[in-house]
Amino acid sequence: MNKHLSILLIFWSTHCMFAQTNNLTGSPYSLFGLGVQSNSNIGKNNALGRGGIALESNHLINIYNPASFASIPKQSFLLDIGFLGELNEVSNSSKDELRLAANFSNLAFAFSVSDRSGLGISIIPFTDVGYSLVGIRSNIEGSQNEFVSNITGSGGLSDLKLNYGYQLFDNFRIGLTTSYLFGSIKETENVVIGEAFLNITEENFYNGFRFGFGFQYDINDTYTIGFTTDLPTSLNGSQDRFVTKTLDFVATDEESEKGLDISNFKLPLEIGFGVRAKPMNGLTLNIDYKRNLWSTTDQKDEIGKFVDQSIISLGAQYRARERGLKYWQNVEFRAGINYDSGYLKVNTEVIDNYSFSAGIGFPISRSGNSMLNISFTSGQRGSVEGILIEEKFNLININLSLKDIWFKKIKFN
Repeated sequence: MNKHLSILLIFWSTHCMFAQTNNLTGSPYSLFGLGVQSNSNIGKNNALGRGGIALESNHLINIYNPASFASIPKQSFLLDIGFLGELNEVSNSSKDELRLAANFSNLAFAFSVSDRSGLGISIIPFTDVGYSLVGIRSNIEGSQNEFVSNITGSGGLSDLKLNYGYQLFDNFRIGLTTSYLFGSIKETENVVIGEAFLNITEENFYNGFRFGFGFQYDINDTYTIGFTTDLPTSLNGSQDRFVTKTLDFVATDEESEKGLDISNFKLPLEIGFGVRAKPMNGLTLNIDYKRNLWSTTDQKDEIGKFVDQSIISLGAQYRARERGLKYWQNVEFRAGINYDSGYLKVNTEVIDNYSFSAGIGFPISRSGNSMLNISFTSGQRGSVEGILIEEKFNLININLSLKDIWFKKIKFN
């Protein structure tokens, strides 16, 4: 699909417009690969720079390290439901466009299995696709005549994840994770050639399993370190393709093929390291570093080259009291930053991004453990250098994070 390189340049030929979709992104960079990596997270991690490799799951679900599930208190049940709204402003040197996307973002629950172990199941978006290329004019091969096409893309992959954590020693936890990645990416192109109308629909399906493990080690009451790795894998791919031609209001099927073989998509080895610190009462700090080894996959893209990716995140949270008697003492204040070096290099430019986040957790239970978590993130992806586009994104994440006790015996006097 070499046409996509020129499409990014032509993308701004239309007037400024405002678009709304039910996808989880409106990023033009979702045109590449499997789409943009999802901005959906669970619970408080959204406001902590999307990090938490060394954080526990004693109150809220933390899917960044399966070892954290060993810290779920005995007879506890955790539930998290999320909603994401995203406003994108994309621009080059002369044009601007606003795009709004919103939808439910995640569902997760976790519970203690025994005094020393816990289990969790979650489903969140893995990648998001949502782009629209309008009014593209091209010459008919071997002719001076033009045709006009509009291209839209939607879909993405979901991550159904099973996490298990076990406390091997009082200060050492290990964990295993299994992911089933699945979904489809649909691209529809509507072409107008004279009085004829052509509709081309291609839908690519991907699925596959991925495995990983992690550990957390409490150095003392102040510091905890964590480590994670996700093993490389290859997602199976297939394609459905349909072509319909309409002339004089009569539609005829030109092509109709299902289950076509396409190249599998390779995911890299991912390694992460994190530190959690409690320098003073009520204050928790976290820092994560991840390295994704894309260069070892030999994954191909006609637009760019896959390169190794580094992700750094910093987060801070403050809560006045662990179990405050007053409501405001249980409110949690959070902030974070995230830098992603990117994994796709177009010409000489790597598509990187950075973001700043802030959030607050409002207690909705007497214990202060169940929370309504709200966070806001603002960031930028890419630049206007060369053929690239600068994208500014603003995210609002709302998560209902509940904690309760189950299988508790009721005693009567």
